[in-house]
Amino acid sequence: MSDKKIMIVNALLNVKEKEAFEYYSEHSVPLFKNAGAESIAKHKVEETLIGAEKIHVVSILEFPTRQAIKDVFESEAYKALLPYRDKAFMKLDVFIGN
Repeated sequence: MSDKKIMIVNALLNVKEKEAFEYYSEHSVPLFKNAGAESIAKHKVEETLIGAEKIHVVSILEFPTRQAIKDVFESEAYKALLPYRDKAFMKLDVFIGN
């Protein structure tokens, strides 16, 4: 039985904060990769069929364990990115799944 978990990200970008998004992405992606993440899928959302909120991007990454995901978000390196994350996204939801 595998301990692997997926991280699902739904994001609504702040189009007025492109530089913050670029900085956040440039610095967060290596943190996830160092935690063993592998990209499963990344899609731009074209249309919302059910629900009031529009999102721009859905990403799915696979990690070796649930704790590996949590460790990234609890790390000091990730916490240093929070001001950029808060500017880069109007809405950001992150989930752990099987």
